[in-house]
Amino acid sequence: MKVLETRDIRLIPLAAEHEHDFVRLANVPEINRRVNKPPLYTNTHFSEQLANVQKAKAHYVWMIEHNGIIVGVINNAAGRHPHVFQGGYWVDPAYWGKGAASSALTLVKDFVLEECNAQRVQAVVEPDNTASIRVLEKCGYQREGLLRKFYPSAGRGLIDVLMYSVVR
Repeated sequence: MKVLETRDIRLIPLAAEHEHDFVRLANVPEINRRVNKPPLYTNTHFSEQLANVQKAKAHYVWMIEHNGIIVGVINNAAGRHPHVFQGGYWVDPAYWGKGAASSALTLVKDFVLEECNAQRVQAVVEPDNTASIRVLEKCGYQREGLLRKFYPSAGRGLIDVLMYSVVR
């Protein structure tokens, strides 16, 4: 997996040296309540996730670096069909609204479409997460609809989500 970058953003493939930043970000309350991670994400969880990512064929995880500082995580992976990718991202609240999520999402979307031959790139978002909805729409994703009790959340059971996608 390669580094992806623009003038302000670098996406660095997940590696062992990112453990501290990943665990720290996964435990930020504003992030943790939205991502499908245990309420207390530990170094052991990180080690397990890193091992799984390294074994997987089409599962990509990058650390988002904004002007030299690690500010978030973005991922994308092929599911049951090798041409359908789904991903997500999280950014430190101190960097919300500064363009890191939009830049990272555009880089990953373009990578998956161009280099992985994806026919469809999709993301799910909770209906009340208006900031992420704006990011998805800014990056060219189109809303497809509400999926009721669709997404398994670590602490909240099955939750409603909106499906967004870009298709080739």
